[in-house]
Amino acid sequence: MQRLSVFLLSLLFAATLTASPTQDLNPVGSATLKVLFWTIYDSSLFTPNGIYEGVKPGLALQINYRRNISRSDLIDRTRDEWQKLDLYQAGCEEWLSALEVMWPDLKRGDELVLHVDEDLNSNFFFNDELIGSIKDSKFTENFLAIWLSENSSYPRLRNQLVGLRD
Repeated sequence: MQRLSVFLLSLLFAATLTASPTQDLNPVGSATLKVLFWTIYDSSLFTPNGIYEGVKPGLALQINYRRNISRSDLIDRTRDEWQKLDLYQAGCEEWLSALEVMWPDLKRGDELVLHVDEDLNSNFFFNDELIGSIKDSKFTENFLAIWLSENSSYPRLRNQLVGLRD
């Protein structure tokens, strides 16, 4: 009987480790990024209450890639977006270096999720597995601004993510 209990507890623990980072959250909105004829990704925003109220604990941005994208292209695009938003500052290259170590090259069907923890740190999940964290609330705010800022490069996508309709 004790072996069965230990086995059941280990199954429960394993299920917790592989659970989706969005499973206990509620959807706010979703959007698809298309550039010319190409669909780049599908994205969804989640919060504990299903309402976007700014960058707060429990917020998660999920991106499902519809194309192969290299890690270096993701890093370059992040840098470019920060520059467009006037968020590129001292420390950004350190953050980008951390992402370069953390992020894989993405294949069609891969999923990246950024989950904001209680201290506003960024926890990144690749296909539901934690791949790393950046423990800096400023990074979290700047990174999410790429999608959630009113000055985002894709305002329609932003509005759909935060639950606004055109």
